[in-house]
Amino acid sequence: MKYKNNDIVPHIFIAVVGVILTGIIIYYVMISVDSTTRLADSVLSSTEEIAIGYEEHDIVIYDGEDIRGSEVVNFIKKHLGDYMPSDTAPIYVEVVTKDSSSVYVHTYTNNQHLDDIKNFSSIEYYIKPTAIFTGEVVRTENKVIIGVRFCQK
Repeated sequence: MKYKNNDIVPHIFIAVVGVILTGIIIYYVMISVDSTTRLADSVLSSTEEIAIGYEEHDIVIYDGEDIRGSEVVNFIKKHLGDYMPSDTAPIYVEVVTKDSSSVYVHTYTNNQHLDDIKNFSSIEYYIKPTAIFTGEVVRTENKVIIGVRFCQK
């Protein structure tokens, strides 16, 4: 079959238009994928922050709060009670207690002195159940909780 030269021009024109339309479609798909990726990253980031906040909630609730000594004892038991004297817990608890003549600062890293915090005769470790303490969460530069400090008022 024979073609005329003027029949080839519309075929070339249709091919060029097809290539341009295909390029436009690919461009819009790439923009859509990019915006969807950014949105997914944002959702994952905020979900991760919420999960970390939820995980740290039982420690962070003491930050800046005034609590009784009995709650400090319960906190120490809950977070350090499972660690033997040869172990070290992932967080420490520092307690500053005051009596009429002196100030005691003790850092608890395991369950070594759990019996002494209720024993009045062991004044260095004793935490008075009715005393009021102010809590402070101690963090690293990377916002990781490394300890909690309770200071008696």
